[in-house]
Formats: sequence, structure tokens, C-alpha cells
Amino acid sequence: TIGSKVDLTYDTEHLGDSATVLQDLAADKHEFSKVLRDAKRPMVVVGSVPFQRPDANSIFSLVNRIAALAREGADDKWRVLNVLHRVASQVAALDIGYRSVIPDNLKDVKLLYLLGADELPEKLLDYVSKDCTIVYQGHHGDAGAAIADVVLPGAAYTEKTATFVNTEGRAQQTRTAVDPPGMAREDWEIVRALSEIVGVTLKYNDLNQVRARLNEVSPNLLRYGDVEQANFFPLANQLAKAQSVSMQAQPLAPLLQSLGDFYMTDVISRSSPTMAKCTTAVNTML
Repeated sequence: TIGSKVDLTYDTEHLGDSATVLQDLAADKHEFSKVLRDAKRPMVVVGSVPFQRPDANSIFSLVNRIAALAREGADDKWRVLNVLHRVASQVAALDIGYRSVIPDNLKDVKLLYLLGADELPEKLLDYVSKDCTIVYQGHHGDAGAAIADVVLPGAAYTEKTATFVNTEGRAQQTRTAVDPPGMAREDWEIVRALSEIVGVTLKYNDLNQVRARLNEVSPNLLRYGDVEQANFFPLANQLAKAQSVSMQAQPLAPLLQSLGDFYMTDVISRSSPTMAKCTTAVNTML
């Protein structure tokens, strides 16, 4: 592991938390480099936090070089480089074209639309203008719904036939088990209704038409059960070699050093009476 030395509950060899470890590994100068080269099934797993640093491009370049080194002894079809995202469905969002573009000054933002966003930055309201209108669309809303001026209740995964993408990039489909409660609607229906109100009417009126559009944008999202093979590795490796490396002195460290409450890690479990009982039981045991 590279980063903060934390208790992962399984055996690891800690290489340090300095960015120079990445540089040495990428240059094939680290004592652990031979382990990577000789591995038959090596795997490089990178969290998303390093890519939020100012030197993210340099880290990405080094990680690609390390993965290329590890690939030398591996099977051609073996997936070496893996980025582990912290937020559910972030992989699918990237597939359909979402990009993380944040204005230089959030005070200029007049409308903030939170689409199922509950894992929010601390003190978000300090960064936006008091005149900013905040809209929350989602289900089981806690942090996002709590600060919203308008709440548009969506359907949970058990209440709609929908497409989800798991951590490894595999498209999966859910089926409606129960109807959405009260005024809750499926997300696409909410967006479709809003498009008509603002005068930019979307050209789909049922789920089949939504999926037809989805097939145009990202067809892999309709190949349920299949893992889409990454075809960017050769190009990414070439770009990584051309990238000049300029690293910051700050150590490589995750935002979360320890998981204090295993049963309350997402918006659904935080709203669950059952998970609340599990938390109470564990705390009692401790």
C-alpha cells in the first residue's frame, strides 16, 4: 500500500506515503518493482482522492507507468489498472459524458441542482450565494435534501426499472418491486417534465425511448451483465510518458483514515431503522 498507514484488517506491505515512492516505482528503481514485474495477475487499485490534488495529472502519469510495468508479466486480457470511485454511479456518469467542472467562484452560481447528491463537501452553503436556489432530486435524501429550497422526490432502486453500473463498470438492471410512495417519480420522468417547463422538451416519453437515447450516447450501458473492456490503456500510457511530472510535497493520504460506522456509509443505510439497530449493537459490544 502507498499512503497513510491504516488498519485495513488484512495483511499489507506499506511502502510509504510519499509521492517519491510512485516516482521510484514508475522508474523501476524501487525494491518492490521486481514484485510487480514478476506478478502473473498484478492489480493496481487507485482511489479517486489522489486525482483531486493539484498534481493529479502527474499522479495519473506515474500510476499509468506503474501499471505498464506490472503488465509486462501479466496476461494480455488481465486488467491491471483500476480506479476505485467513492460515489455510487460515478462510473456511469463518466460513461454518459458528465465531467467535474467547478466554477472558479461558486458565489456566482444562481442554481445548484443536486441529482441524488448527499455526499456533499463540508460547509457547502458557505461557498454559495444566499440567493442561490438549491434543488434536490433523489430518494432517502439527508444532507442534500436538508439544504434544498426545492425537493423533487425520486424513486429508489426497488421502485423502478432502471439501469445501474457497479464499481467494476458492469451495467445492471433493476425491476420494480413496489410503487414509489406519495409524489415520488422515476428520475427520467422528473427530468422530462422539467425540460417541458423550461422550454427545452426532451424527445422521449417512455422508458423504451430513454433507452434508445442511452444506446446512442453510451451503448455499453445496455449490455447488462457485461464488463466493458477499457480500450484507453495504450493511449493513456503514451500520454503518461509524455507528461512532465511535478509532484507536491504533501503526503498521499485518503480523506477517510478510519471507518467509524460501517453500517452508516450511504444515504439509504443512514435512513434504515435496521442499520441503526446494527450500529447500536456494535457500539454496545465495544
